[in-house]
Amino acid sequence: MIKTRVCVFIMSIVILAASIQGCDYFIKKPTEPSIEPLSLNMITSYNWIDDLQYQGLERAIQQSIKYYNKLPPTYTFSYGGLTYSPAEMAASLNLFLDITKSYDNSEIKKQLHDKFHFYESKNEEGNTLFTGYYEPVLSGSLLPEGDFTEPVYETPSDLIQVDLSLFADQWKSGKVVGRLEDNRLVPYDSREEIVYLKSLSGRAEPIAYVNGVELFFLQIQGSGLIRLKDDSIIRVNYASKNGRPYKSIGAFLSERIPQESMSLQGIKKYLYSHPNEVREILSHNESYIFFRVVDEGPLGNINVPLTASRSIAMDSRIVPKGGLAYIDTEIPVFKNGSISKWIKIKRFVLVQDTGSAIREHGRVDLFIGSGNDAGMIAGSIKNSGRSFLIIARKEFLNKPSTYYSN
Repeated sequence: MIKTRVCVFIMSIVILAASIQGCDYFIKKPTEPSIEPLSLNMITSYNWIDDLQYQGLERAIQQSIKYYNKLPPTYTFSYGGLTYSPAEMAASLNLFLDITKSYDNSEIKKQLHDKFHFYESKNEEGNTLFTGYYEPVLSGSLLPEGDFTEPVYETPSDLIQVDLSLFADQWKSGKVVGRLEDNRLVPYDSREEIVYLKSLSGRAEPIAYVNGVELFFLQIQGSGLIRLKDDSIIRVNYASKNGRPYKSIGAFLSERIPQESMSLQGIKKYLYSHPNEVREILSHNESYIFFRVVDEGPLGNINVPLTASRSIAMDSRIVPKGGLAYIDTEIPVFKNGSISKWIKIKRFVLVQDTGSAIREHGRVDLFIGSGNDAGMIAGSIKNSGRSFLIIARKEFLNKPSTYYSN
């Protein structure tokens, strides 16, 4: 799984009236986050265009198929009251690929209407909150020196993860992380203890050393590239976490940073401008991420490489991993370091990641890509929009797929 995210956004619309391809209808505001099946009228009135003309989509789909092919056949995925096996999930994606490769845009729309179920994922405001994330590139060193003094830790050997579902049915979704102390399981060290009290010295192995502020945001993103002095690169990816609650420092800083400046870049700027406040601010988020070295990536929570602009994170507790989705929102365009405009995006994506801040329905994190440019875009996205989950109707899954991949 990749990362935690910095985001505070509150919508104030009670009922959202949407006009789609000349057909106006109201989106009912749910009393709580939910997934709702779309009626045939809603499906046919929506224009399921892809603003990227399907570029990069097949690569992302094949990554999800690789994930499904590794699962036991008894594993299941749920859409409303429907249950799908890994083979059926893969077949659904292959059917979608067949359609996009075999028909023009107008016929693609008709094929999707006829052969797929559509569900809308809604938060309590009746829409979806979108944020963005990316793969940062950090400077670092194999030994502590200069500004590179903060260790990027591997998972400590004394960290224990307890699956509570093994003990009682009512805890089937529960997990506890801790360590043993006098034969008792106690909470694992907090960020304050790890970073400022150096509690893991001698207990965990550093992968490399980086700047402390940059490490915090590496943990927020969940993966990254560390560039050493000789220009060699270490790619690190999420391995585990300390089990402490994630708390947004964006919310913590809401009275110190104006709302219009509240972005990843705005928070970084504040931290570097107020070094005496850094410990207080970063320690507010007790959650701490441990990493592993990987050869390819960045990897999502289904352990396959993410595809820029095609991979998203949703709540893996309630949204089927690896599945096809559709998003409708806006992203910024930058010129000379500032946002010059916002553009509408409407595209098919794959649910290939999750995150501690990505909770409930109506919550999507879009993977933008790697490097500073991707970071500027990702750090500025705090928008509402719409998100849909898409799965083939069972009666169309028995036909062989032209583009099946192992």
